[in-house]
Amino acid sequence: MINVMLCGNDKVLDGMLITLMSMIKYTKEPVHAYIMTMDLTNLNPAYTALGENHRKLLEKVLKEKNKASKVTLVDETELYNSEMPRNINKKTHYTPYIFLRLLCDKLDNMPDKLLYLDCDLVFYGNVEELYNMNIDDYEIAAARDYIGRTWIDVDYLNSGVLLMNLKKLKQTKALEKSVQMCITKRMMLPDQTALNRCCKKKLILEDRFNEQDRRKPKTVIRHFSMKLKYFPFFHSQNIKPWQIDKVHNIYKIHDYDDIYEKYEKVMKEFKEEGSGAKKATKVVKKEKVETKVSSKKKPVATEKKEKEDKEVNKTKVVKDVKEKKEPKSSNKVNKDTKKKEVKKVEEKTQAKKNTKKVATKETKKEVKKDIKKNAAKKSTKK
Repeated sequence: MINVMLCGNDKVLDGMLITLMSMIKYTKEPVHAYIMTMDLTNLNPAYTALGENHRKLLEKVLKEKNKASKVTLVDETELYNSEMPRNINKKTHYTPYIFLRLLCDKLDNMPDKLLYLDCDLVFYGNVEELYNMNIDDYEIAAARDYIGRTWIDVDYLNSGVLLMNLKKLKQTKALEKSVQMCITKRMMLPDQTALNRCCKKKLILEDRFNEQDRRKPKTVIRHFSMKLKYFPFFHSQNIKPWQIDKVHNIYKIHDYDDIYEKYEKVMKEFKEEGSGAKKATKVVKKEKVETKVSSKKKPVATEKKEKEDKEVNKTKVVKDVKEKKEPKSSNKVNKDTKKKEVKKVEEKTQAKKNTKKVATKETKKEVKKDIKKNAAKKSTKK
């Protein structure tokens, strides 16, 4: 049995599939894949844990090659929150899932020997050549980092492919020390740098077991890690195996198109099953709503009785209103009195107008007389 460990959430499911598919292509041995995951949606909505449906998918792929293969899903949410609650490196260029492998010594029922694999690997050879190495006297075995060997240290190791001696790591407490270093010291490559510092007994592997540049004739594992490009200008390049168009057009690689074909078929079926399950749940919800509505509906007989009672009540109310109304004769008398009062008011207003007219005529006559008298006086003086 080959024991391997991969870490992540549903965002790297594609990478897990391609890595495992390419690995079982070259080996007939059964594989036990430990998938470490956790839910950190409180930190980032995208940090959702892998579920049972993902486990079944990966196990189905492995069992097609060897029925003895299996997948174990390990949720490390509680363990991570308890061991690394104040992790100052949780918001870096990398996701917090890189720290899950540092906690595997705290888990029960883990094998003494474990091969950790990043989710951006493609196999070109048999994994047994690496896994069957004797590392009894070492804590870890890893190849040099392509960039780190130049910029950090000559023997700076890349942790993307890591053969781990868990029995030895528990004895030296190297993983515990790595966790403490990640919690307290801010680093650019936190988990990788901590392993390089805290693991004292390391076996340096040949580059072919973790080829980060380009495929060589004896390459066993190709790692799609970040590259630095100097021409036509200095820049980084980070293409992943599931970005098929870029792998074809930029890297000009078609070495594992057979794996891509299987991967696309499997993912298509998985998505269709997922959408079908969603539709089924929607139908079930609709049926539940309809049953609730129907249960609230009253029988036809009771509805008819209620309608009849309402009609009876309406007729009673109408009768009561009619009885309360005054007779028609009294209404006529009231109308006549109102008409008389209106006439009286109109006569008064007309009399006032007439008096005003008379007064204005008399005043006009008086004014004319005064004018004539004044004119006569003036003529006599002259």
